[in-house]
Amino acid sequence: MSTKIMEVDLTTVPITTDEPPPPYKTESSRYHNPGFCEFAFRERQANSIPGGGMKAAEYFSSCKSCSFLCGDEIPASYKTGWPEWVDPSVNFRWESHVASKEPMLGGLHGELLGCWICWEYEQTWVKPMVPEDWYAHMRQHFKVDGYRICKGKMGAMQRRRNCRVEHCPKIHS
Repeated sequence: MSTKIMEVDLTTVPITTDEPPPPYKTESSRYHNPGFCEFAFRERQANSIPGGGMKAAEYFSSCKSCSFLCGDEIPASYKTGWPEWVDPSVNFRWESHVASKEPMLGGLHGELLGCWICWEYEQTWVKPMVPEDWYAHMRQHFKVDGYRICKGKMGAMQRRRNCRVEHCPKIHS
């Protein structure tokens, strides 16, 4: 069986619409962890509750469950040709990590990242990615597919617990 990577023109004009992204299907994906680090999976859930979740500085410490260390470098390929690019936030990246028994398997810091958008919206588990591939995957979701990031005061993705819009259809960390 041949594996072919879908080629997409990531320089296309971003989709601008008032239509919400595809429906959020949290009811069927909220309780089943397909492969994220167990602590990251619980953190994702905690960030939806007012007052829940870790403090910002904790995302730069080793994960208490698997020792994952989150990077914060955003590849130029994510931003190139996209003047209004939006930072998906370090906490969203941290929530997306997949535990690996081999520290360098995922490259720098041993990072392997899964996709919450594919899991929460489509109930599809995608193969964990190194950061460069994860950012390309996120760019596809945000720039081409039309998923929108809910931005906080600083312009980065905000946690669902901080969003004041009830049933906000945008992507949160």
